[in-house]
Amino acid sequence: MISKSVLFLLYISAAAAAALDCTGNDALLQVNYTLTKDEWNFKQNDFFLPFLKLPGHSIPYRSFADLVNFETCLPRDECSQVVVTGIPTDRYALLFDGNSLDVGVEFSYVGTKTVTSTEVGTCITAPPTCKDTEALVEVQYWSSEYRRKEPFRIEDRHGDTVIKQHGGTVDDYSLDSIFACIARDSCYTFLTGRGDPNWTGLPPSSYSLFFDGELVQKSDRFDDSFESVQFGDTCQPRCNQNNESIIEFFLHDPGRRDYEFKWDLKLVTGDSWVARGVVSFGPDKSPLYHKTMCIPKGSCSSFSISISGQFNVYGPALTYSLSMDNTIYRQMNWRNSPSKHQTIIMGSCAVGGLCDEKSQDLFDLELHTAAEYKLPDERSSLLIPSNDIAWDFGHYHTIYIDAILSSSQYISAFYKTDSSYRTIECVPNHGRELAFFIPEDSAFENYTVKKNGVQLEDSQEFLDGIKKWIMTPFPINQSQSRSQLSGGAIAGIVIACLVLIVLIAVIMKCLKRQEERNQHDEEDPLSESLL
Repeated sequence: MISKSVLFLLYISAAAAAALDCTGNDALLQVNYTLTKDEWNFKQNDFFLPFLKLPGHSIPYRSFADLVNFETCLPRDECSQVVVTGIPTDRYALLFDGNSLDVGVEFSYVGTKTVTSTEVGTCITAPPTCKDTEALVEVQYWSSEYRRKEPFRIEDRHGDTVIKQHGGTVDDYSLDSIFACIARDSCYTFLTGRGDPNWTGLPPSSYSLFFDGELVQKSDRFDDSFESVQFGDTCQPRCNQNNESIIEFFLHDPGRRDYEFKWDLKLVTGDSWVARGVVSFGPDKSPLYHKTMCIPKGSCSSFSISISGQFNVYGPALTYSLSMDNTIYRQMNWRNSPSKHQTIIMGSCAVGGLCDEKSQDLFDLELHTAAEYKLPDERSSLLIPSNDIAWDFGHYHTIYIDAILSSSQYISAFYKTDSSYRTIECVPNHGRELAFFIPEDSAFENYTVKKNGVQLEDSQEFLDGIKKWIMTPFPINQSQSRSQLSGGAIAGIVIACLVLIVLIAVIMKCLKRQEERNQHDEEDPLSESLL
């Protein structure tokens, strides 16, 4: 029995051979390929294979034999998108109604596979004409396999929204452009991201941002980490770069539920407040919240966030991210955390003033991820699954680790390649041996572990029966360990020592009496007969 796909390809070949005659309001679309067999570098079991997508259907190319020229009729007075994936743009040509077409917008999938979207027919996408004092801003959004619109918006310097996209649905593999005329002599911020990546392996949605005809930002992943991009003729750094650090906070709620978040930022030294706020979410509000704050460079700060209201932990993942000076301290799915209150420590912190010096030490981890990463199927990825950098910190025994801190408490879904991460915590000092553990095959470039501000250099191998770890011992300060004894414990030790001294004195006295008796027996020769 001949499959439908084979019949369809036979139909295409027959149609091509017959040179389609389009009638009425239709015009002929032709897709002609020049790729050679030697240039075909796909295998049938590859996750991503080339295909041609037209309104209503798509044509997969599972082998080089499937890659045949294609013809069809499309309406002249409608806008149609022709999507070609996996084929280099110089290895095919598009013709519509007898006219050669320039290949449209090009996107990159996993860094090597080209995806293009070209509009044919009557497409009303002409941008508006701006005044001399204005510049054209354009956001090109490509939906890929997803039929949803990713959230983004552009704000002016006062925080007012210029362009927004809160969500909705769209055709898969479709290109959409949004235009606006905005004042030249101002500064704008482009905000996007939801922190919840797609791990299906399908091409992720992408975007390009243009201002006054110039490309400002392009991303081959629309769904990963949060981003804020400043552009415009009068933009200045958001913080004083000489003596201030910038803290950036993102929060995204895809469920649009009714509840509030409260957050506050304060300096640890002096316990002084820097900023605080309340974030309200709901069906009629933007799903993306963003805030930047400036603090003195070299200071130690504490950021707290709490949730109120009916929060459904089984609903869509609510995500938030907190970074300082491009170093990420937290990126979490709140759904993965049982707590309604979380605190993050950032900056140049010392054990004094932050931790209880009698019972705690300061743990400080700085980690930089690998510049390149490949998924198990050898596809390159800009994101690293969090379980590929799954570190632990805690007590250890012969063959297992009893963790008190884990990477999943700070990064729940993914790391970005070639990026910096940091964790600062006060950890208990119980007199038991502590250490930092990271799998030997983790996707990191380098890392450092500090105890109370001092970098720990000693690293050794640790086997837990399943995998091999790199272990960095976190030594216990013996004087600290002794100082941790309670008053009752100290009193108990003193009493035990006194009892031991008395016992030794009694034993010594008994031994002395026995020695005197033996000596007396030796001096009295009658003692034996009398006995």
